[in-house]
Amino acid sequence: MGTLLEIGGTRVFVDQRGPDDGHPLLFIHGGPGNSCWDFMASVADRLAERGLRVIGVDQRGVLRSDDLPAHPELTVDLLIADFEQIRAQLGIDRWTIIGHSSGGACALDYALRHPEHISGLILDCPALDTDATDRHRLPRAAALLDEEGLIDAAAACRRFASLERRITGDDRTWESMQPLGSRYLDLFLHDAETRSRYERLMDTAPSELDWSKALSHFPLLMEMYHDRRSSLSSLTVPSMLVVGESDMVAPPVVLDAYRAATGQEVVSVREAGHFTFVEQPEAYVDAVIRFVRPE
Repeated sequence: MGTLLEIGGTRVFVDQRGPDDGHPLLFIHGGPGNSCWDFMASVADRLAERGLRVIGVDQRGVLRSDDLPAHPELTVDLLIADFEQIRAQLGIDRWTIIGHSSGGACALDYALRHPEHISGLILDCPALDTDATDRHRLPRAAALLDEEGLIDAAAACRRFASLERRITGDDRTWESMQPLGSRYLDLFLHDAETRSRYERLMDTAPSELDWSKALSHFPLLMEMYHDRRSSLSSLTVPSMLVVGESDMVAPPVVLDAYRAATGQEVVSVREAGHFTFVEQPEAYVDAVIRFVRPE
């Protein structure tokens, strides 16, 4: 299911579900370099059944889209331009956008740049300041590494978390967590049950998902360390921030910044971590529908 659209000198994979006249909802995946597949497989049909026109995109260069062109340089600004071209090609005037994880930063930038085309913004476990994310997540990674007897790796995580300067992409903090091996996924999912749910879903992923292409989005990882919290006060479109109760990507300081800037309460989903739409799809869909169609 899906098609390739000619966008900005390349072909981008677009998956649409639901009625053509339904309220359009764009999903912006994170990673950087992931796919819209897990979101679409988990909740797109549920949302479509409730009247939404759900649009998932594998961003330029990843998974089912064509290989990343050598030029122009990959940036968040380029992705925003791609989404604007997709909107125009699909004949959509205004849509609600969901930005998950690093896609939340892209979605926020998009809403600030093109508010005239945005009905609403949903920030889903957004990575709005990866320095704050690292300081929140690295101590948990260190505790897991201690459990595995990897004392030196745990100490490295704690050193990064206690740096007096800001953490940047050049620190490559993700490398300090890689010794966790298969337990690395525990940093993103609520518990063993929701991890099993996530793994069962991923086991059904189609063979045409070329995960090796994800590496082409590595430059965007460096952009994730830009602190976007101050940008929240410039939002002029309706917004919602939804987060799993045990998510470690959107730390308390980011949630507090959102509350202070928007006056809105954060929607916390119980028994979920970073992949709320997989871990608790019914609660996730209900939250999205309440936002798109408030009573």
